[in-house]
Amino acid sequence: MNTEHPVANRMRRLFTASALALAIFAAGAPMASAGEVEDLILVVPEGAAKPASLSADVARWRSSLGNADVVHVDSLKREKPSGFGSMVVLNFDSHDELAAWKRANAKSLAAPLQVKEADVLTEGGKAPANGSKPVYKISYYALTSPREAFQGWVDGYLTKYLDAQVQHHILTRYGMYLEHGKDGRALLVLEYADAKTEQEAEPIKAKLSDDIARVDKEYARQSDLKESLRTTQSWTLAVPAN
Repeated sequence: MNTEHPVANRMRRLFTASALALAIFAAGAPMASAGEVEDLILVVPEGAAKPASLSADVARWRSSLGNADVVHVDSLKREKPSGFGSMVVLNFDSHDELAAWKRANAKSLAAPLQVKEADVLTEGGKAPANGSKPVYKISYYALTSPREAFQGWVDGYLTKYLDAQVQHHILTRYGMYLEHGKDGRALLVLEYADAKTEQEAEPIKAKLSDDIARVDKEYARQSDLKESLRTTQSWTLAVPAN
């Protein structure tokens, strides 16, 4: 199996990934979104019992979709709101593939699982090596702006910021999703290389952001808009589920 995460394959199909060199940031290279791709988010609500069959189901899904196409995590943060108890993110290459998969696995998607189709607004990186011990930071947001303005922020700020973290080996991969439906939330999944990297990342991230902002006016402008575009509903640290 190709060990490269499908992020790379899908991003090659949908848009040319931006280079991370500051000279390219300064040139203001355009970036297209990955919003045409749809993925599936499965959530065991906080406080609900995890289905006894979930681990076996995830193993089966990894076998059929590919190991790198399925992320299964448990929340570590227990003071509410954490957003979820357990989460599975499944990557698909098309809506038709997703729809067929849902039909074939309908029995496994019953309550208490909450099943949400979501557009991929941006994603990057690749799956960590076997034996890695990644740590995740996962946040839900309520949009307080039109989707177009939020996508502009994702393209003009967030993707550049997260790509820089991938390049500097802070993140191994990331994804920002928008749930379907009128009240669909944005979901940000960040995969850190390990717990130590996550704990020590903040000053490095701050410097990376400052470096980009000095040469990319659109990045700096979009960074200032963040609080006007969405409100944080929940966040949590998470680890791969057993």
